[in-house]
Amino acid sequence: MKGVVFNLLEDMVEKNFGVEVWDALLDETGQDGVYVSSESYPDEMLFALVVAAHEKSGIPINDLVRAFGEFLFPQFYKDNQEFFKPGLTLKSFLLLVDRVIHVEVRKLHPDAGLPQFEYVDEDDSELTMIYTSPRKLCMLAEGLIAGAAMHFDEDYTLTHDKCMHDGEASCELHLKIAA
Repeated sequence: MKGVVFNLLEDMVEKNFGVEVWDALLDETGQDGVYVSSESYPDEMLFALVVAAHEKSGIPINDLVRAFGEFLFPQFYKDNQEFFKPGLTLKSFLLLVDRVIHVEVRKLHPDAGLPQFEYVDEDDSELTMIYTSPRKLCMLAEGLIAGAAMHFDEDYTLTHDKCMHDGEASCELHLKIAA
């Protein structure tokens, strides 16, 4: 996991719970809290922080990971204006994730462990995103989708009936976007 993810997690925890909570999570997980944005760190370090946050707060892990995804989107928007052309919608943006955005990220960071998405583009108001990743961070994807929907000011419903956490080979995130 890239250090920038850890830095953004720190920002979220400090903003929502305070610096003392972040420090407690670091103490509990034996981490020093120094993460270089472009460096890679073991996934287990991030997962340990999330588990510690769950144990400290009682908030379910999936809810924490989803909230982190929502928190990430505005930062992604701020740092990547080139992907946000006029007329872009929630659906057209989501279709760019694997086909354009992840391609560009891999050029800059060939060692980035990005998820893969396949799409079933049903009609103007429906899209199924098929998520695959050894990290199984489908709830992060759900949060990023929620953040994108807020950005584009579009309402949607999401069903997540097939999930890697239930033994499936991939997750299916089916969106119905309100007209």
